[in-house]
Amino acid sequence: MKWFAKAPSNIALIKYMGKSQQNTNTPTNTSISYTLNNLLSFVEIEISKNLKQDIWQPMSKEGCQNISLSLAAKTRFLKHFALIKNEYNIEENFIVRSCNNFPHATGMASSASSFAALTKCAIKAMCEISNIPRPSTTEMAKISKLGSGSSCRSFFSPWAIWKQDKISDIELPYTDLIHQTLIVSTLPKKISSSDAHLMVKTSPLFNQRISTIEDKANNLILQMQKKNWLKIYQIVKEEFLNMHLLFETSKKPFSFMTDSSKKIIDDIEYLWNSNKDGPLITMDAGPNVHLLYRQDQIDLSKKIYKNFSKMYEIL
Repeated sequence: MKWFAKAPSNIALIKYMGKSQQNTNTPTNTSISYTLNNLLSFVEIEISKNLKQDIWQPMSKEGCQNISLSLAAKTRFLKHFALIKNEYNIEENFIVRSCNNFPHATGMASSASSFAALTKCAIKAMCEISNIPRPSTTEMAKISKLGSGSSCRSFFSPWAIWKQDKISDIELPYTDLIHQTLIVSTLPKKISSSDAHLMVKTSPLFNQRISTIEDKANNLILQMQKKNWLKIYQIVKEEFLNMHLLFETSKKPFSFMTDSSKKIIDDIEYLWNSNKDGPLITMDAGPNVHLLYRQDQIDLSKKIYKNFSKMYEIL
């Protein structure tokens, strides 16, 4: 018996960085994200009577990239799967296969999409085996959060808001943004997002961020409702730069920024200054850069694609 599920990545415009409760992945602040339906993870689960324990294997699927998980990543993935099995009192052993259509462990929220896909697939399998109805989307998101905090946002589209233990969609304008990811590097990150969540708390700027972040989230919602694209751009840019500054001012400083990342940021700022318009720009905990455009900016997105694709792969 086999089961299959897929889930999208998401990009936070107000970032989740730092945890108030480590074991439950409870965030220190509200985050707001846009769902990236072009960046997908796929999971397949198969019962195997020949296994004495669950195992992970890479999935072979057209359009997916080759994936190789470290021992720690496999353990984390299968631990979450075991948690769901235990919840449903399932004792069978399974082969768990997964893949992405975008680079893994490079700061593009592959853990968000992969854990969301794993949770969807595992719950589908366990409920069918147990012959019981599946839980609500919100309940599945809460379960997924235990494996990867940001994965809970991937259950909602196009916009999601996550505050403490509450996760839901949120009605905002710009429901069909054009998304591009400029791939600066496909190398695995030396500092994982999980470690970054711990390390940023040692930054002298962390408490200041926490004291202002809720106002920033509320202001982003307000400017979205007003459709003030310039203000949205300014808030979103300030937010991701603020997060990266936490990395660089931690007790043991680290950085995901590269010269190429900085050059892209400067080029987009120049575009805005020249045209009084442009895409939103943001980065996660990695070197790669995300651009978001309104639908009426499709010609601009094609122009930027043409210019940047000479130097970077663009998804």
